[in-house]
Amino acid sequence: MAEPALDHHRRFQAAVDVIHNLPKNGSYRPSYAVMLRFYSLYKQAMCGPCKVPRPGFWDPVGRYKWDAWKKLGEMNRECAMAAYVDEMKRKFY
Repeated sequence: MAEPALDHHRRFQAAVDVIHNLPKNGSYRPSYAVMLRFYSLYKQAMCGPCKVPRPGFWDPVGRYKWDAWKKLGEMNRECAMAAYVDEMKRKFY
């Protein structure tokens, strides 16, 4: 029997694979807000809470990404992984 933590990581990686493999020109195109949510949860799961400086004025995309990640506060990595999986299930199932 697999360990619960290992199953948790496998589910997260499977969800990441689904999102990364969405066709660029497919019939379903997630909104920028949806993709920003996935980005922030992914960063939180992989790196933990945002501790890097906010990008400068001339990097508006970087600032949006940073803001979304920073809003997650001190959420731990496991919670971020679970939230990513739950979000993917809500959007695609």
